[in-house]
Amino acid sequence: MKSNFFKASLALVMCSTMMASCVSSKKYEDLQASKEAQERELAASKAKVDELSNSLREREQKLADMERAMNEQQKVLDNLKNEVNAALQGFNQGDLSVSVKDGKVYVSMSDKLLFPTGSTKVNPGGKKAIDQLVSVLKKNQEVGVMVEGHTDDVSVMNGMKYLTDNWDLSVLRATEITRLMTDKGLSPDRITPAGRSFYMPVDAGRTAEAKAKNRRTEIILTPDFTEIYKILGIKA
Repeated sequence: MKSNFFKASLALVMCSTMMASCVSSKKYEDLQASKEAQERELAASKAKVDELSNSLREREQKLADMERAMNEQQKVLDNLKNEVNAALQGFNQGDLSVSVKDGKVYVSMSDKLLFPTGSTKVNPGGKKAIDQLVSVLKKNQEVGVMVEGHTDDVSVMNGMKYLTDNWDLSVLRATEITRLMTDKGLSPDRITPAGRSFYMPVDAGRTAEAKAKNRRTEIILTPDFTEIYKILGIKA
């Protein structure tokens, strides 16, 4: 009887031990699976963080490149403006101005400096100013040039030879200055003459002073920013 009781007790203990072992094994497997899942999640998170960090570094580098390109562009424009100012400093500042706008250098000369009234032929003082500007452009071969003639809205006098209206006057003046520049050695393929008549005034007033401001020639200097525009993502 005692022997049977002992055997039964032993069997019960062994069964309990095995059940405990099974539970422990299941719990271990669950914990191991949970750990592996967390490790995978952590690895995925790290990969995402690395991806975002790389993207941030790329953006920061692009911004730095763009800032350098913009600074370089401004430096080129400022240097060109300073060279032109130095070359033209002997002239009355009321008759000309040099400014930077839209990535270009604008040299604006009054018709008083360049032309006799109603004429398309440049006077001696105007020729001197053009010559000195050409000397700067010869040292800056990458700079393109546009010559724009502008008039006021007063009709040209009847009977003036070759002049029908202000379109003719503005175009012929731009062409004459272009011719002077090429005669002084500037390559013709760098220069584009254009006439604007009175349609791009700088002063919309009706006074004599306003009209005088509008009678001008603008020589627009455009440096070659092709490489800089590539960095900035701008189509040249």
